[in-house]
Amino acid sequence: MKKFLITLMVLCMVSAGFAACGGSSSSSGDGSGEEPLRVVLIGNQKFGDNGPMDDMAAGGERAAQDFGVEFKKMESEPVSFEEDIRTMVQEGYDLIITTFPYMSEATKAIAKESPDTKFAAIFQSINTEGETIPNLWDTKFLGQTTLYVDGYMAGLATKTNKIGLIIGGEEPSPNSEGNGFMRGVYDANPNATVEFAYASYEDTAKVKEMALAMIEKGVDFIQGDCGSADSGIVEAVNETKKDVMVFSVICDFTDSCDNFAGSIGMSFGSAVYDAVKYLVEDNFPGGTQGVRDISNDGYFLDWPTYEAFAERNEAYGEAFAKAIEEGKAIEAKIKSGELEIPYDPEVPNWKRISSL
Repeated sequence: MKKFLITLMVLCMVSAGFAACGGSSSSSGDGSGEEPLRVVLIGNQKFGDNGPMDDMAAGGERAAQDFGVEFKKMESEPVSFEEDIRTMVQEGYDLIITTFPYMSEATKAIAKESPDTKFAAIFQSINTEGETIPNLWDTKFLGQTTLYVDGYMAGLATKTNKIGLIIGGEEPSPNSEGNGFMRGVYDANPNATVEFAYASYEDTAKVKEMALAMIEKGVDFIQGDCGSADSGIVEAVNETKKDVMVFSVICDFTDSCDNFAGSIGMSFGSAVYDAVKYLVEDNFPGGTQGVRDISNDGYFLDWPTYEAFAERNEAYGEAFAKAIEEGKAIEAKIKSGELEIPYDPEVPNWKRISSL
């Protein structure tokens, strides 16, 4: 009987404990009874792109699972950047994450008027020598190193000595990537030339139009830097059925284009993840600027895509296989610090690069 009463008392205590837990409003899952931290990712481009936007969303979702925060994503447009960011402040979000330089001015403005809210600006350069914002952390992506390797390989493998470069929009980091690509082409092959154009990050038809114009001029390699809109280059190449090879940043078109020569990967999601991690650990690096580049997989060369092209392409495969060997050697020199590719945010210009 005594043993039964003791067992009954223990069951009652456990039941009371479960009842108390059931009455908590916390959804953090840590049993602390505290409300979870709230994070919102505001994108200036559409989610569902199988590219940078989805990568950032995935990073936020991983952080939500790992750290028990509440995470949501939303899309915004230029006319409502400030309004949308301010609304998230008013709704009590602890961390507001924005995307790409188009959102920088709005992010800066609302961060300054909302010092109790943390902000992370992905692929943006806000905290500079001239200005810092204590509650904002930005991450600058420096991809000129990986684009340099692409340019170097294109310069080695080209047969026409005419190479194309299409960038989604005029922004400092993409400009530097374009200049890195041109430097790579020139260092490998001073006799080559690079045709350059801005297009769009979302308008596939516009990207295709630019690619068709370059193909008409005789280019045999085109470097795309337009996100998912690089598919416009693939469409142009497939439509013309000419020996034109395609590089892309972020996207892999191996399955849809026999002439897809390789992809540069980017890890946007890791920057979002780290921003949430800093918030949760109460170690948010406000007022500073992070750098994502070839040294920390901010950018990386997806070598299997290049090697697969070299194996299947009869016209360029042999020459490109040799170019890959050179490209890997260049990558190693960059990572070791032996070779430095400067950050150059000026508008890409072949005449300027070839005269340096």
